[in-house]
Amino acid sequence: MFKKNRSFSVLYGIQRTLLAVFYLASVLSLFWIIFYILNDVLDLQGVVIIIISIVYLVLVVLGYSFLHVISYIPSNLAGAFDPIQNGIADGSIQSARDLANRLSAFMVNFFNFAFFDIEYAMVKIRHDTGSCPAESAPGVAGLNMAELDKLNDTIHETVYVGKTRILDKVSHLYLTPMIFGEENLGYIAIVTRHKLWKVFMLLLTEFEDHFVDDQVVHILAGAPGKLV
Repeated sequence: MFKKNRSFSVLYGIQRTLLAVFYLASVLSLFWIIFYILNDVLDLQGVVIIIISIVYLVLVVLGYSFLHVISYIPSNLAGAFDPIQNGIADGSIQSARDLANRLSAFMVNFFNFAFFDIEYAMVKIRHDTGSCPAESAPGVAGLNMAELDKLNDTIHETVYVGKTRILDKVSHLYLTPMIFGEENLGYIAIVTRHKLWKVFMLLLTEFEDHFVDDQVVHILAGAPGKLV
């Protein structure tokens, strides 16, 4: 059996390892500088130094978690999304409903990070009804489809819709339009546990632009270059 070349995976792994080593070396160096200033220059009490050190370590852990997310996603997204592209190519994904279900399930499973955790995703392609992962009950997020349809006609990138309730928890709703050229193909609505930073909203827009819209076109196209 032909074995796929893993050169890019190896390069990404080396890149992330070097980034982690550089980060660790930087935070350790900075820690010694801070300790020197607190102890030798300012001559603070031991309790104060311990408290400041604990706060610093917490910030270091949070910083590494964020670094992990922004380095993991670009290096693993293409490989994780490949089965969906293969499914469209081999015919196992044939309809808009099939793609909507696969895509919504993919987003919930892949985007599962401390700073970027998608709890619920719904994909609406053209005039088809929205769909959600099989493990989630349809409508559990209480989404107003008419409101989302109307908002989708006015936006060109991911926007924050506002707070919503899912399973009696306050969550945050975002809408990403699916646009191919000048054609609006539908949208992706996601619900997250925490409010997203702007960088992750931009990532959602890039994800749609580089991975999703052309696959939707393949499903909708009745002839090359023509949407039905």
